[in-house]
Amino acid sequence: MNKKLIAVALAALPVAAMADVTLYGTLNGGLQNDKVTNQVSQNRVEDYTSLIGFKGGEDLGNGLKAIWQIESRVHIGGDRTDTVGTRQTFVGLEGGFGKVRLGYVNNQLNDLGLIDPWAYGSTVGKQGANGLGTFTNSGDRLKNAVRYDSPTISGFDGSIAYGFGENKKTNVKASDILGLGLNWSNDMFGAHYAYQKEYNAGAQTNDVRRSASIHRVELTYTANDLFVGFGYNKATGYDWQDDFSGDTVAGSAQRKLVSKQAAFTVGYTVGALTPRFSYAKGWDQHDNLVGKIDNSGYTQYIVGVDYSLSKRTSTGLSYGNAKYGKGSSVAVGYAGNAANAVDTSVKTLGVHLTHNF
Repeated sequence: MNKKLIAVALAALPVAAMADVTLYGTLNGGLQNDKVTNQVSQNRVEDYTSLIGFKGGEDLGNGLKAIWQIESRVHIGGDRTDTVGTRQTFVGLEGGFGKVRLGYVNNQLNDLGLIDPWAYGSTVGKQGANGLGTFTNSGDRLKNAVRYDSPTISGFDGSIAYGFGENKKTNVKASDILGLGLNWSNDMFGAHYAYQKEYNAGAQTNDVRRSASIHRVELTYTANDLFVGFGYNKATGYDWQDDFSGDTVAGSAQRKLVSKQAAFTVGYTVGALTPRFSYAKGWDQHDNLVGKIDNSGYTQYIVGVDYSLSKRTSTGLSYGNAKYGKGSSVAVGYAGNAANAVDTSVKTLGVHLTHNF
């Protein structure tokens, strides 16, 4: 088709069709084998977080811009029914002051995860051990939320978000969530902090107060094809699966489960190849009423390599080995493992193919 015909066709389109709209997405699938204590070895095709999205904006003048995004989860295996807007979906304004968004937005913990570059299934433990899903599990999105992100000044930027529970009743306080973030970076180093507090988790009555909070720090170094990252996470009221285990009332005292974990990743790019190694450790959890909970921690390591087929397409191989103590929620939750019966070992070998568009 010649250029004149193209120009005529574009001129005939409605104004709405000429808006600033970008289509983007990721198709990410893997073939993997899992070996779990007291269970059969399982082969399967796993979706490694595929998605599709639309985003755009409109210049409103005087440095102000309207922004929007609709992002949806896609499961390429065909075993789930996906709907629209299941990931970040919002409308907002952006300018010299930063940006404000309303809708379904990432919490600050979800903005981190820089030390978790692996392609893997997203459910903790249950879908394999070839990713740091236990360490990064608290990364999520806030419903019915408003979020402000500051501009970057001398390498620093910050954010604050508030998700409204919208479930307040006469004797029930709303399950609101507050999130804070602070970041600093230059050409080589990065330092990132995220905090979240969840008020009245589980929408309990006022005489049964439940709350949970998380602090996370990540430090990164990137230079000369080398990446090194370290992360530390402390949670109060959450177990390894972000359930509110131990956060209950016992007499006049409130029980609080405290979980601490750390992880690091190192990777080095040589041409199209990027070998990586990660290690994570969760220490035995503590309850403020009963003290240390024996055998409630975990250890995990992952080794693998990615190969870039092009700027948009990559493949890779990874092997992960995670061991959850018999007193941890992950071990207890596995079918065939009675409470406090045995440690649970999860071993996963996976190969992925990823295309970004």
